Amino acid sequence: MIGSDKRSGTSFRTDTMVVAILRPSEGQVSLISIPRDLWVFIPGWENNRVNTAYQHGISTNYPGGGPGLLKDTIQYNLGIRIDHTAMVDFDGFRQIVDTLGGVDIPVSCAYTDWRLIDPSYNPEIEENWFLYTVNPGVIHMDGDLALWYARSRQKSSDFDRGRRQQEVLRAIFTQVLQTGTLTRIPELYGNVKDNVETDLGLTDILQLSLYAPKMTNADIRSYYLRPPYVNSWITSGGAYVLSPDQALLSQLLTEALSPSTRTVQRQT
Repeated sequence: MIGSDKRSGTSFRTDTMVVAILRPSEGQVSLISIPRDLWVFIPGWENNRVNTAYQHGISTNYPGGGPGLLKDTIQYNLGIRIDHTAMVDFDGFRQIVDTLGGVDIPVSCAYTDWRLIDPSYNPEIEENWFLYTVNPGVIHMDGDLALWYARSRQKSSDFDRGRRQQEVLRAIFTQVLQTGTLTRIPELYGNVKDNVETDLGLTDILQLSLYAPKMTNADIRSYYLRPPYVNSWITSGGAYVLSPDQALLSQLLTEALSPSTRTVQRQT
């Protein structure tokens, strides 16, 4: 799952990357947040930040384009084979959340950051921003507020942003189940397909949706590539990046890719 700041006629980077590992037989999902500054080897190119792979795949006509190079980059560096990708832009994200009637997100602590007065305002003009705070509690968010909550990091960090992004994904999953949205998938697919770039067809999505009612939020495990699994590092060119600790990262990924103990015990 990829989030981008793609706008018409401009280059973009994929600053949100979450790998979802679905194990239908165990009724379980692992979510792995990959930070945009992770320093990786990009096949056929060079070492660079992972968020540059998608755009480079497009500009060089890499086999499979941007998704193809990002898939190969993740497999080369993390050992995870990616079967499908879905990239959503700002408008697509807002549309998905608003189509669901908003989402209820459990905010664990007060969070304050800069927010545009209105999505239509020019983000390059400083006066168009104001400090906005969400307080602890279950907060009902529309598409614009949920996008702000998932994207903002000026007052926090990319690691905290990854945590909030997974909170939003969990809230979307819960809302889909509670509102009976699964029965409206063909309609919703038609509504949002123009703002989502994916190799998943309607038939694929319908097949995956069969497993959703069998799961709850308790069956979703969250993982984040943050310290101590990665460490801050300055490249020879002076760029701030995150260097993976291969030994610790391997342990984390082994756990994420394996069924939980609870699931194994349930099956035996």
